[in-house]
Order: sequence, then structure tokens, then C-alpha cells
Amino acid sequence: MSERLEDELIELLGPQDFIRLVEAYGGERRYIPKSETGTEIAGKLGEEVARRLAKRFGGDEISIPLARTFRARHYRAADLNNREIARRLGISVNGVEKLFRRRPSARPPRRRQADPRQTDLFGSPGN
Repeated sequence: MSERLEDELIELLGPQDFIRLVEAYGGERRYIPKSETGTEIAGKLGEEVARRLAKRFGGDEISIPLARTFRARHYRAADLNNREIARRLGISVNGVEKLFRRRPSARPPRRRQADPRQTDLFGSPGN
């Protein structure tokens, strides 16, 4: 899927409504009606989202992106673990780990507290 369309949809709808769009229709080619009222999209995502889509794409068919990397980052920011992210994206936990290795998160990984009983194997000499 074109990253340009993904970026355009994020700008048009905002991150939250974009996530709702791809969760509902990701991976599908959808005809966007010129009129937003009474459409399936309006029923699922609300009249305002349907209106914005109709204004920009009305009368066209677009391929709704899966946006897995964007969604994975969004879910990670919401403190979901890799298993929960994998379930929402419909991929394996290994697939989630690969997404984050390919495009590292802006947020650093959480570090666990060191067990005070454990010795430091890589500490400076003399410690």
C-alpha cells in the first residue's frame, strides 16, 4: 500500500479515526460514496468521518491500508504488549517483533528493575 495514501488518510482523519478506519476496512478496496449520509462507513465510523472521506475521495475506490507499523506503534503507546498487538494486527508475536526491529519505536523499551541479588557480569573491573 502506498505510504502516501496512508499519510494522506492520517492527515485527513487524524490518528484515532484513521485507526478506526483501518481496523474496520484495512486491506479492502472500498468505494467511497459522494454522499456521506446513510452509508456503511457512516454507520461504523460516524457521519463526520464519512463526510471527510466523501469530500476528498467521493466517487472513487481506494485501497484501505493495513497500516500495521502505524497501528503497532499506536498500540505500543497505549501500553499493549507484543502478544496483544499481534492479536489486533492478525500476525504472530514474531511478526510484531520484526515490525519494531524494522522501524524502531520513538519510545525506548521499558527496562526491568535489576534484581539486587544478581551480580553485574559486565561491570567495570574492580567492582
